Amino acid sequence: MTDFVVLSTADWDHPLWTNKQHVACSLSEIGHRVLYVDSLGVRGPRGDRSDAGRILRRLKRGLRGPRQVRPNLWVISPLVLPGQSSGVLGRLNRWSLGLSLFVADLILDLRNPLLWTFNPQTCRYLSLNKFHASIYHCVDRIQAQPGMPADAIERAEQDLCGSANAVFTTAPQLQQTLAELNAGTHYFGNVADAKFFSGALDSVVSVPDDLPQGSEPILMFVGAIDAYKLDLPMLEALVARHPEWNVVLIGPVGETDPSTDVSGLKRFSNVYFLGPKPYAVLPNYLAQADVALLPLQLNDYTRHMYPMKFFEYLAAGRVVVATAIPSLQDQADVALLCRDNVEAFSTAIRRALNGDSPALEMRLERAQQHTYFVRTQRMLATLQRHGLLPAEPSPPQAPPYHHVRSQLKWSWLKAQVWLSLVLLLDRFRATSLSKRFLMTILRNHPRNLALLSGMTQRCLQEGDYAQACSLIERIWVEDGNAQILHHLLFRRGSRPGSRVDQLAMFDALAESCVLPARYVGYCRVVRTYRAIDAKDEQALRLGVSGLSEIVNELEHDPNTYLCLRPNRENRAKLLISAQLTRFRALMALEDCSGLERAALDLIASVGRYDPFAIDCETAVRMTRNMLRSLTIAAVMAWHAADPLRYRRVVAEVERLRDACYHKRFEAIVHFTQEDHRAFADELLSLLELASWPVDAPEQHPGLEQLVDPMLLVYFPDLRRHRAEKARCFLQSLGPVAGG
Repeated sequence: MTDFVVLSTADWDHPLWTNKQHVACSLSEIGHRVLYVDSLGVRGPRGDRSDAGRILRRLKRGLRGPRQVRPNLWVISPLVLPGQSSGVLGRLNRWSLGLSLFVADLILDLRNPLLWTFNPQTCRYLSLNKFHASIYHCVDRIQAQPGMPADAIERAEQDLCGSANAVFTTAPQLQQTLAELNAGTHYFGNVADAKFFSGALDSVVSVPDDLPQGSEPILMFVGAIDAYKLDLPMLEALVARHPEWNVVLIGPVGETDPSTDVSGLKRFSNVYFLGPKPYAVLPNYLAQADVALLPLQLNDYTRHMYPMKFFEYLAAGRVVVATAIPSLQDQADVALLCRDNVEAFSTAIRRALNGDSPALEMRLERAQQHTYFVRTQRMLATLQRHGLLPAEPSPPQAPPYHHVRSQLKWSWLKAQVWLSLVLLLDRFRATSLSKRFLMTILRNHPRNLALLSGMTQRCLQEGDYAQACSLIERIWVEDGNAQILHHLLFRRGSRPGSRVDQLAMFDALAESCVLPARYVGYCRVVRTYRAIDAKDEQALRLGVSGLSEIVNELEHDPNTYLCLRPNRENRAKLLISAQLTRFRALMALEDCSGLERAALDLIASVGRYDPFAIDCETAVRMTRNMLRSLTIAAVMAWHAADPLRYRRVVAEVERLRDACYHKRFEAIVHFTQEDHRAFADELLSLLELASWPVDAPEQHPGLEQLVDPMLLVYFPDLRRHRAEKARCFLQSLGPVAGG
């Protein structure tokens, strides 16, 4: 069971349910807990009656805590000023939203939540880093709606796509537009609640009394009636041409587009505006329709939309006549699609009324293939493939959404008092007494994370690494985080003792069967580097063996090259770190045959790696290590006198260098400490200089031409005064093949 925060652009109780409410329901039905956040208002208020009503309802609900509307599903309505995401008012909105989420967190105890947002301005309100992962679900092109701050939304959406872990789109044009901004962009077309709308096919359905009476055919549209997407002039001409057809329009008029003018339609006696209807009765209305209409314009908005009512119509068993917008092109076998003009619509409707339409069974089958439940399961499977879902089952003390909540617990406060007493005893040199006291307290409170961390620190200082490893494993089982281990791995200043001590410590951690693969993998990486520093041959061989296990496991996982977790949580990043560290260990061992095998493995591995398929920041940050590994592979191709292999390696270096200059990585490249582009340029230039023709083995370069590339393996830049180190390694390889 995972916790989700759904940031919507529609209030929960809006009469026209859309993706937002249905996705929240699907997640809760699958078994996840969902906190649904009502719309924050993408645009400013207009001051008309509909906006005034929404503001009054928000004021009533905004002071309440989360209200449960379904099993596993709660709703909050933050008090925010619509359309304000910057300046003083923007800060006030962020504070108000943050307060609402904090109260909900206190009540619901949210743990490691995922953010599922429909709001393109999310980054203006929330820090995505506080969530386990974030998903932007783009269901339409909001900036193309009337009255929207289009430029501001466009910029905000690009920022969100660059920051979110994954992006889901519901229309082909949206996918085409956003795919280049995020490696985890996936197309999931719109769907419907097929089971609910199939109620229109029941043998006993109550007939609403506000529908037209008589035998004339009923053409029905259900949805928001707005001029920016519906072709109202065409519909007016259609009605004028066919007074024998009754046209029923159900939904609010001009809710999004106040310029909507339906006075021309209202003058016809065969046109019925019934207004918004409760969601629960919509199947009753659709049951009486002879044809369901989607009379859309063709414009920027509709080209980027996928009308969810299309599958609702199909599920209700209706014949659909719709404008042939791009997203519906592949549904032409179950609907009558036509151009946006009165002649085409008139012809299609006549065909439908004459029974010349796709078979009912085919329409219903298609609707059953496009349900919210099925699509949500596919979306969750995609997130799992990318490594974005938390581990199941959730640890009993998984980190809360607001980490400060951990420090407000009575157990944490008591632990701080006890640890202070331990520290006081240590200062008075009562070390033995303080240790016994801490062990006694821990026996009485074996799951207290603060006490476990305190005892772990003590074991590390005393050099009892086996016990420290056992305690770290207990912490991991409790919170699924083990922050103390993260510090040991990635903050050198937090490591106790000498390099030899650290080697012993990471020896113990590297053999853990409890810690996750990424922690075990990085423990083996750090252990191997400590073995290199200590020049311990036995530890080096143990390091090579352990790293080879990690490399083999990751290579056989098809999701390694699709991982969208950030930086050190990314499986592809761990893979290249393990490969480079194994190279360095084999170099220290002067194991030429081992280097040759590792080089061949790396070439195959890099060929499967696509920097555009993983988290973009991670792709940038791992560039140097990947290029260094390829440099060693190039040296081994040089040593084997294999010009084809050498050229293949150089081609991979060039591919990764070119990727550094792609616009997807532009913002990240300029905010990293290292200049990855300059490094890649220099390395590629040096490797190209050492290339030689396939048919001219006599032009095979000498050892000196590989010294500079090897220096970039050892150092962040060319340090030619240290050339002897690179030269010694190259000489240790022995004679060049065929030389």
